[in-house]
Amino acid sequence: MEHIHMPTRRHLPTLSRSQAGITTLAITLILLVILTLIVLFSTNVAFFEQRTTTSENRAEITQQAAEYALNLAGEYLKANRDKIIANTGAGWLTPGSAKWVRCPTGLLANEGGPVPVTHPCAAERLRARREQMYYFDNDPSTATIDGLPYTTIAGALTGVRTGEGAATYNATTTVNAVLCRIGSDLTPASPSFPCAANPATGNNIAVTLIAETSLPGENAAATIKETWATTTGNTPAAAVPLIASGFVRGLGNAEIVASPNAGGYGVPGSIWSPNNVDIEVGAGCAGGGGGIGSVSTCHVGEYLRSTPREDLKTTCATSNNACGCPAVTATGSDYLSGHSGSVRREGLDVLDRDCNAGSLPDITFFPREPYDNPNDPSDDSLFEYTFNVNYVVAEGGTTVLSNCGTSGTQNCAAYALIEELGATVLSDCSSLGTGSSGIFYVTGNCDLGNFGSPTGPVILVVDGNVSINGNVTFYGMLFARSNNNSAEVRGNGNVKIFGSMIVEGDVDLGGNIDIVYDDTSASSCTTCFPASAKFGKVPGSWLDSRTGI
Repeated sequence: MEHIHMPTRRHLPTLSRSQAGITTLAITLILLVILTLIVLFSTNVAFFEQRTTTSENRAEITQQAAEYALNLAGEYLKANRDKIIANTGAGWLTPGSAKWVRCPTGLLANEGGPVPVTHPCAAERLRARREQMYYFDNDPSTATIDGLPYTTIAGALTGVRTGEGAATYNATTTVNAVLCRIGSDLTPASPSFPCAANPATGNNIAVTLIAETSLPGENAAATIKETWATTTGNTPAAAVPLIASGFVRGLGNAEIVASPNAGGYGVPGSIWSPNNVDIEVGAGCAGGGGGIGSVSTCHVGEYLRSTPREDLKTTCATSNNACGCPAVTATGSDYLSGHSGSVRREGLDVLDRDCNAGSLPDITFFPREPYDNPNDPSDDSLFEYTFNVNYVVAEGGTTVLSNCGTSGTQNCAAYALIEELGATVLSDCSSLGTGSSGIFYVTGNCDLGNFGSPTGPVILVVDGNVSINGNVTFYGMLFARSNNNSAEVRGNGNVKIFGSMIVEGDVDLGGNIDIVYDDTSASSCTTCFPASAKFGKVPGSWLDSRTGI
C-alpha cells in the first residue's frame, strides 16, 4: 500500500499580546505629542493675537484721544479767534506778546544743535521756514513748554476714558502749537515761503497743532498734527468811487478820481447812478439830476501831478495844491468828465440814464430793480452787490427783508453786517476817529469826521442820514444804507475821501470834495486781520507724525 504524503502547513510567526500593546502605546504617544504641539501652537497663536488685539486697542484709544484733542484745540482757535489774530492790546499777535516764542536756531542734530524731537518747532522740517516761525508757550519763564489751554472751553476735561470690559484707561493729552505768519510779499523762491517772523505785508496766519496722547502705565502713545489757517471772505469794495441809487446833485467843486478798470481793463468809472447825472445836458431828462456843480473827473496819474504814487494818501490828503484833477477846458484832454462855466463834457466814466446824451448810452444794469440781473440773486440791491450776500432783498423786490436771524425777525442787512462780517455796532459816529479801523455799523445818524488812516481804513455802514461838514479826511468806504433807498448824504465842506462812497438814496453835497478811488482802502492795513477772518483746517495737512515727511 502506497503512502500519500500531505503537504505540511507552515506556521507564521505571531506577536505576543505584550508586543501588540507596546505598538499601540507608541502610536498613541505619537498622536498625543502631535495633538499637544497643535494645542500649544494654537494657544501661542491665540496669545499672540490677544496681545496684538490689545496693542491695537491701546493704539486706537491713543489715536482717537489725540484726534479728539486736536479737534478740540481747533475749536479753541475758532472760539478765541478775536484775541488770537489781534495785533493790538492784549492780542496774541501784538509785538512783544509773550504768547508766541521764536523757534530756536540749530534745533536738530544735523544743524549743530541737540535732537529735541519733542520740541513743537520740530514739526516743521525745513530749517529756513522753521526759524521764521513761533511756538506757543503761555509762560516762557518756565522750562516747560505749555500746550494750548484748549480745555478751558470744555470744563475740567483732562483726558479720555475708554471702557474695555471692567477696565478703564485715562488718556492724557497735550496740544502744542506752531505759528506761521504768512507774508504775502514773499515769493515761492523764498526759502521761508510763506512764513515771515515779522511780515511787511500779510494778514493771515497758519497754526500747526501737534497733539500727543499717552496711556500711563500702558506704554501706548500717539502723535498727530494738522494745520489750521485763517481764511478771509471777500472784502467789501465799490466798483467806482461814487455810487448812488437815487440822484447825484451839487458836488460843488468836486474832483473825482476814477476807478481805472470799472468797466473792464482800461475802462474807467467815476459816477454810477440809475438816474441822470446832470453834467452835459442839464436837468429834464430821465427824471432830472437837479444840477451838478463844477465837477471834474480824472485818472489818478493826472490827479497826482508831480506827487509820488506812494504819497497819494498822505501828501494829497494834507496839501490842497499838491494834487488835483486838471482844469476843465474846451480843448482839455487830460480830464475825463467835467463842468466848468459853459464847458460841459460827460465822458465814458459816468454811468447813468440821461437819454443817451453822454459818451455812453443809458445804462441797462444797476444793482436795483428794474435794472439788475434777474439771474443773479446777489445784485438785487446795492448792499447785496457790495457785500456779496444774496438774502437781503427778495428777487424782484425793492425793500430789505426782515426775516433773518434765529428769531426770524431780524433785519437781513443788519444780520449780514453783525453775524457774517463781524461789524462793530454803534449808535452814532461820535466814538470814531483816526485810530479807528475795521467794519462799523451805525444804527443812527452820522456826522462824518476824520475817520481811519492810510494804513487803517474803515468800512462805515450808516443806517441814518450822513452829514459832511467842515474839514474832513476819510479813509475807507462810506455806505449810507436804507431799507427802501431813501438814505441821504448831505453837506458842505472841505472833504477828502480816499476810498469810495455808496448811497442807497440821494447825494447832495457842496463845497470842495475830493473822492479818490482806492480799491484797497477797505483792506490796506497789510498786517491787520479783517473782522471776517475765520479759522479752518488746511486740506491735506493731517499727519500721524511729528516731524513730517
